[in-house]
Amino acid sequence: MLNEHWFGFLLIFIRTVCVLVTFPVTSYQGIPHLIKVWLAAVVAYLLFISGSITLPSAANLHTFSIIMAIGSEVAAGLLMGFAVLMVINGFRMAGQFIDIKMGLAAAGIFDPQFGSTTTLISQFYYLFAIMIYLAIYGHHHLFMALGESFSVIPLGQMSWSGAALDLFLQKFGQVWLLAFQVSAPVVATTVITDISLGLISKTVPQLHVFLLGMPAKIFLGLLIVYVTLPYLSVLADESLQRISPFLLSLLEGVL
Repeated sequence: MLNEHWFGFLLIFIRTVCVLVTFPVTSYQGIPHLIKVWLAAVVAYLLFISGSITLPSAANLHTFSIIMAIGSEVAAGLLMGFAVLMVINGFRMAGQFIDIKMGLAAAGIFDPQFGSTTTLISQFYYLFAIMIYLAIYGHHHLFMALGESFSVIPLGQMSWSGAALDLFLQKFGQVWLLAFQVSAPVVATTVITDISLGLISKTVPQLHVFLLGMPAKIFLGLLIVYVTLPYLSVLADESLQRISPFLLSLLEGVL
């Protein structure tokens, strides 16, 4: 009986750790790993003592079933965390589109969270999306979805289906559409600026369009970012509010 309870707690802990590892806030490299482990242990213990999770039978505890159950919990946790990260990264992609058109792609900064170089506007949009997600208590909904996931997918019983794959690919396409929607005003402005500068260079060949074009595009791009920021918060609110229903529908499609 003791083995059954300890193994059940281990599976809950593994799924919780995998969610926190990929969740944009707790996955930050600046947070000590010991704090992440303790946070996952506390959340897993609260879920364990709630009594709403069906523990696996002790009669099935052999080596192969233990390995399969652990792999199932790792996949379920990573799937939930990556789903949240994918939507928030849509704003990051939008910022990268904007930086490329504004000419700020070369002004990259090192992002310790992803271990790679990122651009300025993309990092701003990424942090802005995380701020909106926390403001609408998205982390609360994530933990509630984590608790409900044990009812949808019992411990150690995850299996992939075609419906879940279709839903995931559909959401992936929606994230790309979101990135294009967020970056469209700035991209359109820079394209119009390039066309205008091209016409000016044909009209006045003596004018150094390249020297004037770069500051003009940066100024107009930042101006449009500032003007569209209130509308961006509304779009981010609507997009991030749909994460929790997407998580539950995705987990239901996994079975």
